[in-house]
Amino acid sequence: MSAPESKPAAAGPAADPLKEYNELAQKIFVGLAARIYGSPSAPDQKKPDPKVLAAMCFKMADAFEQAAKETDRAKAIIEARNKAAVKLDEVDLSSVFGAKK
Repeated sequence: MSAPESKPAAAGPAADPLKEYNELAQKIFVGLAARIYGSPSAPDQKKPDPKVLAAMCFKMADAFEQAAKETDRAKAIIEARNKAAVKLDEVDLSSVFGAKK
């Protein structure tokens, strides 16, 4: 038997953020729907409309992504990327253009 082939992890810019967001909301929806609609309830207890539950799942996915950006690790990664980035408005090109006079 051979070992199962593993897919390479998606690199940062190559990954589609909308797809990841939808997948997170879908996972939340499946988990909640299984608990809400799969469990027996009292006759007077009304279960939410699936469309409303789906909208709530997208709001929870958004809140999760926002909270993930506020962690210490995420802030350190963002700060490191900002330090490594070249800011064109801070580059002095006057010597390049002044040499043609």
